Amino acid sequence: MGNNEEFQAQVSSFLDSLHNYALLLARPPEDCDDLLQESLIRGFRGFESFDQALPFKAWMFAIIRNTYIDRHRRRKARPLEEPLEDQQLSVSLDNPLYSIPLAPEDILLRREAIAHVREAIRRLPVLMREVVELRDIEGLSYRVIATIVDRPIGTVMSRLYRGRNLLRTYLVEPRRQDGPATWIPS
Repeated sequence: MGNNEEFQAQVSSFLDSLHNYALLLARPPEDCDDLLQESLIRGFRGFESFDQALPFKAWMFAIIRNTYIDRHRRRKARPLEEPLEDQQLSVSLDNPLYSIPLAPEDILLRREAIAHVREAIRRLPVLMREVVELRDIEGLSYRVIATIVDRPIGTVMSRLYRGRNLLRTYLVEPRRQDGPATWIPS
């Protein structure tokens, strides 16, 4: 298999994850597709230098992140809330946890709960949101996340801990501006 075909095969197997990560970083969110396209071009051009010791998905996440940082540096007109250098929930009903058939009302309640969790993750500060997404949604190891975000494992673990705690407060405490409390139906 040539480099072109191998790259395409790798990308197609991780496209949803790559898109979700680009969406997580893109500000405004409408820039997601442009960010992903530019990252895929960079990945394709640098595929010959891809180190097989690193998982392809993690390698592409690092490219997406670096592309995002480069794009932000070029814009400079609109600063980030929190620059990435200084300091998104996908749950499938096919998951083994959901193998027991549910009544339509239960499915609706679960979908509402998932929407609340996704909304809460979007409210996290960008650095915590990124680490929560990579660990809890994408299932990457601390070591791989540390490589992607170019920070020590301890920093990754700290951000994850703080992000999960803040996420928990968003899901349990009343919203400050939006009105009623956010809760997950059981």
